Amino acid sequence: MDSISSQIEFVYHFTTDESYIPKKLKKNAAIVLRVSGDFDIKVDGISYFRDDIALLEFYLYLERWLAIIESDKYDIPEFHYYTLEIDEDEPLISIIPFDNNDKARLTSIWRKEPFDPVFKMDYIVNQLTELRDQLKKDIEAHYSISVEPFIDKFPIRALAVIDKKRGKKKWF
Repeated sequence: MDSISSQIEFVYHFTTDESYIPKKLKKNAAIVLRVSGDFDIKVDGISYFRDDIALLEFYLYLERWLAIIESDKYDIPEFHYYTLEIDEDEPLISIIPFDNNDKARLTSIWRKEPFDPVFKMDYIVNQLTELRDQLKKDIEAHYSISVEPFIDKFPIRALAVIDKKRGKKKWF
């Protein structure tokens, strides 16, 4: 039986300055990888994952996943964050639902600790929703850009979901 972790915390700090994104490129998809920062996932106070990642790219993956969940038309899919910055075919960060979507396991190929924590699904979705909302505000304020032009325009990997009514797979 998997024990359930009680707390997850996300801490990030931008490592690129606003000046790194010229005004003429503020709506260009090429800047997605320029919006980067140190990203730390702490589980029960212990650093589980910490690295410099493309925060806007991560935001786009998170936005799409949460939009699918919020639509309530589909089963909760797995979350996988891949980055164009590295040449690996494995996701950097994943959330894997199990136990009829009641629980979720956090995994990372770059984890700092030798465990993959488990959370109640509603808790992890709530925490990731708060992260998405705060990350959007912070990116827009720090870089003087809007994230909206990048949604569905930056190439991120397709996500398979199951339609609740029809039981058929759909790709986003």
